[in-house]
Amino acid sequence: MKKTTRQLVAMALAVVTGISLTACSGGGTKTETTTAAAASEQAGSTEQASAETEKPAGEAVTLRLAHSQSPEHLINKTAENFAKLVDEKSGGSIKIDVFPGETMGTSAEMADACSTGDVDFYIASTGQYTQRYKPFSIIEAFYMFRDRDHLFKFYESDSFKKLSDGLAENCNVHILAPVYYGVREMTTSKAPLKTPDDFKGIKLRAANEPLPIAAIEALGGTPTPVAYNETYLALQQGVADGQENPPMSMLAMKFFEVQKYLNMTDHQYQMMNIFMSDACQKKLSEDQLAVLTEAAREAADEHNKQAIEEEEKAIEELGTHLEIVETDKAAFAEKMKPMYEKFKGDWLDGMYEEIQAIQ
Repeated sequence: MKKTTRQLVAMALAVVTGISLTACSGGGTKTETTTAAAASEQAGSTEQASAETEKPAGEAVTLRLAHSQSPEHLINKTAENFAKLVDEKSGGSIKIDVFPGETMGTSAEMADACSTGDVDFYIASTGQYTQRYKPFSIIEAFYMFRDRDHLFKFYESDSFKKLSDGLAENCNVHILAPVYYGVREMTTSKAPLKTPDDFKGIKLRAANEPLPIAAIEALGGTPTPVAYNETYLALQQGVADGQENPPMSMLAMKFFEVQKYLNMTDHQYQMMNIFMSDACQKKLSEDQLAVLTEAAREAADEHNKQAIEEEEKAIEELGTHLEIVETDKAAFAEKMKPMYEKFKGDWLDGMYEEIQAIQ
């Protein structure tokens, strides 16, 4: 009998010791007294759960972040800064490896990988998730936001929170922080785009998403879906006559080498987001998640200040390579109204009105 008791006590101590040495999922140490009998029953399941979901204390967790921008782009610099801040704030216990330039797959593949947890973080616009959570497509609509200030205020609003909560539920990704991507303009090689009539016969590279395709059609152009990292070649070979992106991206991707006109359409003020997979969230402790959130917001704040400054510089630089064309933005925006009606069935009730009411 004494021998059995000693064995049970030893098993209980082993369970308590095992729990105190684990991290990530538990986020703390078990303090309540465990009876010898309970320890005997739980020993097997505790060992299995510990092995599957937790790492020994002191062992660094290595996570992966992917995005489609070039290594020189500000988005990549911000991704690296985020990784650096996480490393510092976690005392080296959380490492993030950054994979730029679609090295982890196409935009669609990276979005899927973040949803499934094969990639822990993904920096992109919401466009890749609009097929699975259609209400978020409203953010991608041309001329939805009046200006940059309108965009920033939306991302601080309850309207944005409603959409981001729906995104998390439907796509298994969480937005840690938004980062300003820029105001999207259009470049062309054949002719300038001053009025909607000028779009006729123009093949514009478009993201392979319903809303950008519909918007270019509404303007009178021919949307030509091409992967982002294949856009330069498409422009060079005449597969597309033009493209639309923020100035910083045009500069980083050197689109100006194969284009002639920079058409100041201001058709979309856009954020990217630091997405975190649901799987990543579930495998980390509350303390670790707090570190990630704090680091993401700090990196985003730094990014947004720099992005606004660099956007103006990028436009000036592009102006040395391309002819800058002023456009009839009001006429372009008017062309979007029928398209809005087409997509309103996908949007949350009243969301369009909520966004337009933001001052």
